[in-house]
Amino acid sequence: MSERGTYVVIEGIDGTGKTQLATRLVPPLLGRGHSLSSFREPTDKFLRDQFARLVKSDALAAALCFTVDRAMLRPQVSAALDQGDVVLQDRSYYSSLAYQYPGLANDAWRELERIERSLAVEPDLILYLDAPVDVALKRIEGQGARDAFEDEPYINKVKWKFEQMFQAPKWVRLDASRSSDHTLEQAMNALMAAGL
Repeated sequence: MSERGTYVVIEGIDGTGKTQLATRLVPPLLGRGHSLSSFREPTDKFLRDQFARLVKSDALAAALCFTVDRAMLRPQVSAALDQGDVVLQDRSYYSSLAYQYPGLANDAWRELERIERSLAVEPDLILYLDAPVDVALKRIEGQGARDAFEDEPYINKVKWKFEQMFQAPKWVRLDASRSSDHTLEQAMNALMAAGL
């Protein structure tokens, strides 16, 4: 029986470089001898489309689309951890909690949190990519059209909720305001400090 793997999640507002970092971490982790599984949320196109359809009319129903998607992904995450992999994931339930926070009443948000925590695999380490909202939005604009969440007042609230959820030492803040190389260097330092 192999030792349980380590579940590493990359979080932060859009435009901080989460997807790029997740991709760039693979070669150095493999080079250090780790077996690796990578995931990115959301995974199911139908549920992603349903989220987009519902988000303006029913924020909780939209959020639960991602919850179902996460529940469907859980067996793969658990299996990879059970076989001793480092599981590297772009986003987790913390993104749902942060991004749905501005659109939900407090009681609905707390219910979403309860459901998410009961269904999700809890990460061992969260690499939190931190950049000013204006910097992140400029990067998004450079990539094309913004989606429904990508306006400054909304993203400021999302960032505030991420900050409220931040808890060291499980959460590690990385300065994502500079180059992707700088972010990668910080991420690798954090992973090595965690024994990876």
